[in-house]
Amino acid sequence: MATEVNFRSFLDYSTFLLVRLIEIVLGMMPEKAAMTLGKVSGRLVYILLWDRRNAALENLTIAFGAERSRDWIVRTARASFEHLGLLTVEFFRIRKWTEEDCNERIIIDGKLPYDLIMMPGNHGICLLASHFGCFEISAATTKFLGIKTNLIVTGLKNPFLSRYFFSRGGGTDEETGIKTFPHKGVAKKMIQALKEGEIVAFLGDQRGDVERGVFVNFFGSPAPANEIFAKLAIDGEARVIPLCTYRCDDGRYHSIFGEEVRIDLAGDPRDNLLAVSQQFHDVFEAWLRLKPEQGFWLQRKWRRKPSRRKRQKDFSERFDGHSQSR
Repeated sequence: MATEVNFRSFLDYSTFLLVRLIEIVLGMMPEKAAMTLGKVSGRLVYILLWDRRNAALENLTIAFGAERSRDWIVRTARASFEHLGLLTVEFFRIRKWTEEDCNERIIIDGKLPYDLIMMPGNHGICLLASHFGCFEISAATTKFLGIKTNLIVTGLKNPFLSRYFFSRGGGTDEETGIKTFPHKGVAKKMIQALKEGEIVAFLGDQRGDVERGVFVNFFGSPAPANEIFAKLAIDGEARVIPLCTYRCDDGRYHSIFGEEVRIDLAGDPRDNLLAVSQQFHDVFEAWLRLKPEQGFWLQRKWRRKPSRRKRQKDFSERFDGHSQSR
């Protein structure tokens, strides 16, 4: 058992060193070359990982199948993988960004919602984000603006990478203003932080439990939502401000603080969780419609992964049917 643990630690640390080496190489490369490498890597993943590719095609068909052609869905799926390759490069390179870099490259919109965030008061703030666009740039935006944030993240099995990746923007919590917390077992702590007037940020589009979660209308189809994020906002008596960032054609980034999501509680607690979760997903859907190629489509949102044979049969029938209708 001890030998197995030591070997696993060795592999984890070796992986960590490899990732650090990749970071060094990407940091030394000219930006255009690094971004081209990211885009090509994303295209390669699209070709090689057929299961993730099918998941993206399936998701896009559910979301846009009634509105868009088969060719558009395929192009958008491929572009979304290229986007993920660019995200990987950005993740490493933005750790070295200076304040001047942020000022030159990030366009910030939403003065009134931003003023609300910075205004002292008795209410905490939930910064509502999703797996859309450049969510790591959103973290850099909060650092650049001096917004002290509690960030809920999903930890990695590799403890070395987990500690390293979740030091958002580089440096310590005190230097970046971003404190990271694992998503498991922190609900009570985050609710208390909100009640004390702090800011909590999270990616609220994570898939919920089919049996115990709530279902929302997402692109016209029922999707399981993780109600914990609605619970944080409700029990923390917080005000909710959406924040998204997407990549522009000129290489800059557009960070938008959206209008406040106003929570009106009525009915029993379960109904409130459903209503607020639906409000959140209405925001997420609007973002994805704005830049669908910058969506995180490779994870199944609407249903769990079926068996391999059933998955291939069902997807082939549905996707071919959609193509014939066009």
